[in-house]
Parts: sequence; C-alpha cells; structure tokens
Amino acid sequence: MHSKASFVFWLTLALYLVTLFTVTYVGVYLTYIALPILVISGLIMKCTKPKPEVQKLYNDSKSAATQALVGTSNFLDSVTEGLSEFNKSLEAENKIYELVRERTKAYKDKVQSLKVEKIPFEMKLSHAELGSEKRNLQNEIERIDREIELNNKHIEQIKIACELEVITP
Repeated sequence: MHSKASFVFWLTLALYLVTLFTVTYVGVYLTYIALPILVISGLIMKCTKPKPEVQKLYNDSKSAATQALVGTSNFLDSVTEGLSEFNKSLEAENKIYELVRERTKAYKDKVQSLKVEKIPFEMKLSHAELGSEKRNLQNEIERIDREIELNNKHIEQIKIACELEVITP
C-alpha cells in the first residue's frame, strides 16, 4: 500500500509542478483535483510507512524473488537452447529421411515387385512333387532373394550416403 501511495503521490506532484511551471494559466479544477490527491496519497504514504525490520524483510523477499526469477530465466534459457539443438537434429533427420525416400524409391519398388514375383514360385514349390521341378523352383526363389538382397544393400548404401551428405555440409 505504501509503494502504491508513494507512486501516486510523486507522480501527481511531478505532473502538477510541470503543469504549474509550463502553462500560463492553471485552472481551478486542476488544483481541486491535484491537491486532494496529493494530501490523501501523502497521508496514506506517511501512515503506511513500513517499519525498518518489515522493510528489510520486504527487501530480502524481493531480492529472493528476483534471484528465483533469474534462476528460472537461466534454466529456461538452457532448456530453450537444448530444445533448439533437438530441433536442429530433428530437421537433419527429416532431411535425411526425405533424401532417402526420394533416392530409394526405385529400389523399393523393385524389391516390392520381386516379392510379388516370388509368391507364385513359393506356392508352386509347396505343391511340386518332382525333384527337378522343386530344384528349379528353389533356384528361381533363390535368384529372386539375391536380387532382393542386392537391392536392399543399395538402399542401405544410399541411406549412409544421405546421412553423410546431411551431416557433413
């Protein structure tokens, strides 16, 4: 209460004095308003002036609150910095993912088509009765598996190349 009354008192006094010294004619209404405000806020300020030990306690709590705010601000700054670094790493991961997706599309499509191509051979293999027929079907399935494996190796190489491209500018 003391600080608010003090603020009102000093602000009103300053504005009133500035008006008195800068304006050639000061109306009665200004005096009728400013003087009662000065008297009332001055009395409130005088009556609510805190004792020295209360003022010391107030100042200590004020400084403790300020220190807590500074500590919180520092903590939030470090969290912001950490989140910024995390955001940069996520941006790099997204860039890698996009590059890999674009560059491996043909290989992934080829792998998918080979898997679809392999299905009839596997079905025929389960129903085949002759040894030579089983062997031919098994050889064809192994050929398709090798092609799938080769395409998967190409995909892995592209992933590594994309990671190196994004990480090392």
